[in-house]
This record gives sequence, structure tokens and C-alpha cells, in this order.
Amino acid sequence: MAPIRKASSARPAWRSGVAARLRRRAAIPPVLAAMVPDDGPLLGAVPLVEDDSRWAAATANYLTVVGHGGVELRRGWHEVERGRWDAQAATFTLTWTDATRRPLVLTVPEAVSRGEKAVAVDVAPFARALRQGVESALVHAVTGQLPGGRRVTVSVRRDSDGRLYTASDLSTDDAAALDEADGAALEELIRRARDGVGLPTG
Repeated sequence: MAPIRKASSARPAWRSGVAARLRRRAAIPPVLAAMVPDDGPLLGAVPLVEDDSRWAAATANYLTVVGHGGVELRRGWHEVERGRWDAQAATFTLTWTDATRRPLVLTVPEAVSRGEKAVAVDVAPFARALRQGVESALVHAVTGQLPGGRRVTVSVRRDSDGRLYTASDLSTDDAAALDEADGAALEELIRRARDGVGLPTG
């Protein structure tokens, strides 16, 4: 998903709770909006079923999926490797920095039912928030080829608490299975990534 940069303005209305946030994004039902973490404005939300009972919501630090049964999923943007919108299939597909996790597919209906009316869904605010969240969590990245031929990317990311940490696109099992030469090359990539943002490399 190509990055889109859009800065959101901070307003005192954040502090007044869910009702103030709903004035900006009134589509999501209040009972579901109340389950979304209050870490800033509700930047975008999309329904996942036509009966309005499940939504995916984006805030500054989190992707949250909520339903009438409660919070179904909450992930920090630093955990999302990339997101892609397929207009033909009407789906957002998210892959994770943890390669062992299966991609998350969010299918968005064209409209939701509100009484006898069908209200059209606009995915653009959610798409922008997704791109902004993933982009803001990625601080720096380096890519290199290991002696065995595999290309690896190591990134420095910022978690939901503002802490920087290093991750690679190798699964834990794949990293553990590297031979000595590939392991040393991976450590060098990690050192370069950390050095690029001034983190300790020793």
C-alpha cells in the first residue's frame, strides 16, 4: 500500500470522550466506538458486516476490531508490516511483522443498514489512517542479501508506547535455523539498522 502522509490536528475535544470523537466520525455506532482505545481522534472506521454489528477502527496507535461481543482484535500499528486495499474484492489485507501470523482480511460491505435505509460506506478515511499508522511506526529499514542468497529486511520500529525496537522479516524459526555465515550477516544488518537511528549497536 503506497504511503499517504496526512497529519491530524490535535483538539481539546479529544478529552471529552467518545461523544466528541463521534462528531468527527459518526458512522460507527456509539456502543462500538466506546470500545476503541482513546489515544486520540477516531481517524477512520469501516463496517465489516452489513448489519452494522462489527467494525474495524483506526486511531493514532491502534487497529481495533470490535463487535457487540467486545474487542475482537487490537494491534499496534508497529505490528503491521503492510496493508493493501483491493477495490474489486472490497477487502483490506494486512500482513504482520511477525511472519508466523496469518494475514488479516477485512471485507467491507458497500453499505450498512440503518433502519429502513442503506447508508453507503466510504473507505477512504480508514485507508488513509491505515497508511499513516504503518508509516509512522516504521522509523528506519535496511535490506541486504545473506550469503545463502536470502534477502532480509531489518527495520527499526516505534511501538505504541514510543519505544524503538528492531525487527526483521524472518520468522523466529527461520532466524534460528540460519547457519553461522547467514547469522553473522543478519547481525550486521541489525547493527546497521540500529546505527542508522543512533541506537546502541554493541
